[in-house]
Amino acid sequence: MRLFVLFLALAAALSAKTALVVAADQTDWVLAAGGTIATLAADGVEVHLLRVGNDEKDSWDLSPEETASRARKENEAAAKILGVKEVHSLGYRSGELGGVEHTELRDRILFFIRKYKPEILFLPNPYAEYVEVLDRFYVGKAAEDAWRSGPLENVQPAFASAGLKGHVVDEVYYYAQPVDPRRREPESTATFVPQPKVLDIAGALDKKIRAAQALETANESMAQRIKQRLDETGRRLPLLDEVNRQSVNELVAINVRELARIAAEASKYEQAEEFHYAGIEFQIPSKYLQ
Repeated sequence: MRLFVLFLALAAALSAKTALVVAADQTDWVLAAGGTIATLAADGVEVHLLRVGNDEKDSWDLSPEETASRARKENEAAAKILGVKEVHSLGYRSGELGGVEHTELRDRILFFIRKYKPEILFLPNPYAEYVEVLDRFYVGKAAEDAWRSGPLENVQPAFASAGLKGHVVDEVYYYAQPVDPRRREPESTATFVPQPKVLDIAGALDKKIRAAQALETANESMAQRIKQRLDETGRRLPLLDEVNRQSVNELVAINVRELARIAAEASKYEQAEEFHYAGIEFQIPSKYLQ
């Protein structure tokens, strides 16, 4: 009996998967992929989050230092709600990644790919249109390059001397919030280019809402700036007549639910997240799999 139990434990350990989530900022990964990440974590996938930016600029009436400190703690709280095992922060100044060398970002992300050897990788979709935060483009391109460079040991061969050898990632999810009107158009044939994929997050929606609400500093900044624009243009949103914890949390919950509803449109789900997805078919043409 003991041997059987040990065998089951060993089989479970061998079949356990790891996911690496690469994020440019604290809100995008939660709003675009938080439900899917929570679902994977609940199914036993070990999830690691790699934060590239400090989010030191996204606050209301706080210094950059205080903002960065709060953002880090709040991001870790959100990650814990979603089941993320560990959060790793690279410490770059947000909004300034355009001045960072592409290969520097790529190699720092590559380090984590080779260290944790994830079967699943989430990265900001650098091809999404109408995305105002350019850091998501720079991080997405660097993460995509790191994924492609993963198995090429002549890219950063020094990593091998530290035991970090080449690694092939099985599945890649390109995430972005559903604002791009062309977001579900296939880019090419499924064999060669990531294709649209919609996933049900109904079972994880409450976790996603709580994780998004944990980002209190960024949420207050969003609410205050919305109210400022409304006041300047003579308009009113009753929910924000008074900006406080309750009104901000309700605003966040409405936002998360609406994003999930939009992503579920034209699918069989009620709440969803959408990605461009590259699985095994992307890496090996079907004619070789038959």
